[in-house]
Amino acid sequence: MGSEENKMILVLVGVSGSGKTTLANELEAIGIPKLVTTTTRPKRNGEVEGTDYYFRELSDMSNIAFIENSLYNNHLYGLTVDTVEEGLDLNDIMSVVLDKNGATALKEVYPFYTKIIYLETTEAEIQQRMEKRGDCLEDIQQRLLFAKQTDEFDAPVETDLILPAQELGQSVKAVLRFIKEWIK
Repeated sequence: MGSEENKMILVLVGVSGSGKTTLANELEAIGIPKLVTTTTRPKRNGEVEGTDYYFRELSDMSNIAFIENSLYNNHLYGLTVDTVEEGLDLNDIMSVVLDKNGATALKEVYPFYTKIIYLETTEAEIQQRMEKRGDCLEDIQQRLLFAKQTDEFDAPVETDLILPAQELGQSVKAVLRFIKEWIK
């Protein structure tokens, strides 16, 4: 690899709790680094600055150039231009977890590099995963309502690969097959 045409940003999209972050972490473990997004929300237990998110105060966000950012639950989330540019300078293939709007915005700015991967799941699976990670029932219900209102249960129009709800190892293999097919 190493040439411009083989660079790829794998954008993992799906409802909260669909397994996007778990898949990104698994891809990172096998050598596909992830682009870290920025948020104003407080750290959850065990989260690490620069690994899970760049945690910032709302007042800091106005000085940062974003590809796109969104407001959820009174907190801003977004992917910075600097993060993407640095990622493209250092890596041929990387992943990032974004919502549908973020994926669409990234594809508009970097159409040749951006490949959108949608993780399918059901409401029941989402509720179960969010309960397992310790989210309270009110947060789960609010998140599911938000997902329905924003059509997160539907893949973005620009999606390049849809992953069915499946075991993590199968998802990783499917992503690796996709990469191999794309860079032929």
